[in-house]
Amino acid sequence: MIARLLQSAEGKVAPSLSACVMVGGEVRLLWNPARVYDLASLTKVLCTSELALRLASDGRLALDRGHPLWSPGVTARQLLQHSAGCLWWKELWKIPGVDVPTRGDIVNHALREPLVSAPGERHAYSDLGFLALGAAIEAVGGAPIDQLWSAPGLSWGHPGAEPTGEGPDGVVNDLNARAMGGVAAHAGLFGTAEAVARQVQRWIDGKVPLIDAIDARGAGSHALGWDTPSGELSSAGAHPPSDALGHTGFTGTSAWFSRSLGLVAVLLSNRVAYGRDPAKIRALRHAWHGEAWSLAAPARSAG
Repeated sequence: MIARLLQSAEGKVAPSLSACVMVGGEVRLLWNPARVYDLASLTKVLCTSELALRLASDGRLALDRGHPLWSPGVTARQLLQHSAGCLWWKELWKIPGVDVPTRGDIVNHALREPLVSAPGERHAYSDLGFLALGAAIEAVGGAPIDQLWSAPGLSWGHPGAEPTGEGPDGVVNDLNARAMGGVAAHAGLFGTAEAVARQVQRWIDGKVPLIDAIDARGAGSHALGWDTPSGELSSAGAHPPSDALGHTGFTGTSAWFSRSLGLVAVLLSNRVAYGRDPAKIRALRHAWHGEAWSLAAPARSAG
């Protein structure tokens, strides 16, 4: 059933699809493994959230105290939980009076953007919030994020990536990230489904610091970087495990995992090549990730 869903969706929901399911650290399903995709907002959890927790663990980044780069009252925890009150998105590559903005121009523009609600008051998913978080990470880490973090099989851009239909092939689809040279806290990573799954597996294996606090929610559905199941068409499926954590990306990517089941499920696509209407990819994610949880059943009964 799970493979048939992918087979029936390819060429209809997206020009191409790839997927990986791991249980107990072992690959249970691998579909079109060689394909590389623009991971979009999976960058937020694969790179930026891990960096934030690493720096918090060694005392360089305080999760619950303000930082001079942020608006007063905003904390790293709120930025991770998308409850800091930041504007969700803006065309930061279009800065009045600046012909070709630099990476620093874009980040500074994001940091100066007024909050749309009081910190901690409500949940609002925000790319600008993660740009602010990335700025703080680079300030306390002393280097750009691509120097602070790397992972096997994941890269900032990739010449052989599946085309998205917007801009040059192998270059990040997100225009803010593109204007930043393809390295941004909210988008920019490319990779295969297995490479993403193996990186997510590190969260299950306890290789990311502060993992025991990762599922603490803020004012909405987001925990520390990761999202939790919500809504009738949650990308986690109809009946996810109670500890499910995941994230999606605009280009048509998604990843969910459960520590109790030891399962990671990654679905990648270039659905934006068919346009921006999210209805078809939402339905596919809901159905496919819902089926993916069942692959943990043999391992669970055997244990």
